[in-house]
Amino acid sequence: MMKEKLRALADWARRKPFHVIGGVLILFVLANVAMWQAEKYPSLACSPCHVMDPYVQGYHGQAAEGKVLAQTHAEAGVNCIDCHDNGIEDKVQETVWYVTDDFDDPPLKRDFGNEMCLKCHKDLDAIVAKTDMGNGVNPHNSHLGDLNCEDCHKMHNKSEAACMKCHDFDFLQTLPAEWMTKDEMAQIHAKK
Repeated sequence: MMKEKLRALADWARRKPFHVIGGVLILFVLANVAMWQAEKYPSLACSPCHVMDPYVQGYHGQAAEGKVLAQTHAEAGVNCIDCHDNGIEDKVQETVWYVTDDFDDPPLKRDFGNEMCLKCHKDLDAIVAKTDMGNGVNPHNSHLGDLNCEDCHKMHNKSEAACMKCHDFDFLQTLPAEWMTKDEMAQIHAKK
């Protein structure tokens, strides 16, 4: 019975190839629209992969280590996909990894250059001017040379002020909650 139905379907497909091609294209477009919409909701699009759950929890303010920068971005209305936008081939690959249970745990860290941050935080000169302490101290104009934003600003872990490794500037004592304290940094780096 099933073989007969499959043969009838195959015969129909041979007689109506444009219907088949059109149907496949419509399914492809609908799947992409559904994926694009789902990506706006990290709990729906990301957390089905258990390795992504800590990142989604951090985005929603439930990170094990407390507030992280991803939560600050969520509070500002920035979705995960605003930074983690990927093409259809990446989406297909991620789906294959999910279905086959073949993925890195934890996921490989993505390296974003400063261009990613500067898409929204456009004026680096204004950032440098805003963070000038007036005494030769400026975390965004460092003697360490060209740093990447992510050298200090961590999205899914507490951020680390690179200057704190050597210096004890006053502003380092009043960093927001999503930043590591000097004691937290010392504990982490002592374990390494």
